[in-house]
Amino acid sequence: MPILVKVDSVGGVLAALPAFDGLRVQVSAPPDTDTSGVPPGGMVVGWVLVTDGDVAGGARVDPVFLADGRAWTPDQYRAAFGQTLNVRVGRAQ
Repeated sequence: MPILVKVDSVGGVLAALPAFDGLRVQVSAPPDTDTSGVPPGGMVVGWVLVTDGDVAGGARVDPVFLADGRAWTPDQYRAAFGQTLNVRVGRAQ
């Protein structure tokens, strides 16, 4: 794969890999944000290479995680539940 990626559309998935056990997504929000309808983050099940013209090389690696009965990328999760949500990967306890 070339180091630089031609970006045709932002958010397009270029490649996917399975994740190893032991990682979990933690979701946080700014103070005074209503999070009553936001499902908690879950286990990381994979990684995707996503097109992004705003980063060096034209792509970034994002986690794929389980929440609310389906798999999400951070972009999909924020689009559904709020753009101000912060999604971080951490170790599962």
